Amino acid sequence: MTQRLRNWLIGAVLVVVGVLVGYALPQHTASPKSETGTITQVRGAMGGKGATLVFKEKGQRGTVSFPMQDPIPWQANSSGGWHGSGQPSCLASGTKVTLGVITVHSNGSTPGGPMIVWVKCYG
Repeated sequence: MTQRLRNWLIGAVLVVVGVLVGYALPQHTASPKSETGTITQVRGAMGGKGATLVFKEKGQRGTVSFPMQDPIPWQANSSGGWHGSGQPSCLASGTKVTLGVITVHSNGSTPGGPMIVWVKCYG
């Protein structure tokens, strides 16, 4: 009886240690959140200092500003290929798009916050 209890106790301790170690290890993957909505304003040139995209997500009240990094992979239509360079053709006020957005943590002098990782030019 005590042998079985001891085996269960050791097993439980190993599971708890495994969970704690798994939680403590840094995660190096990102899954973008798809946000569909309308571009309300484009400020600056893509990749330039202070270049931002002001976006109103469908069903939300306010707008969100995202920095525009260069390059941003983009797709012109659902059956088209992905472009790895150049400015997306749909970056204009009033255009309906779907954005892939991740949140990055700041690192040293690099600011954190939401970041666009891809653009689909069809909403």
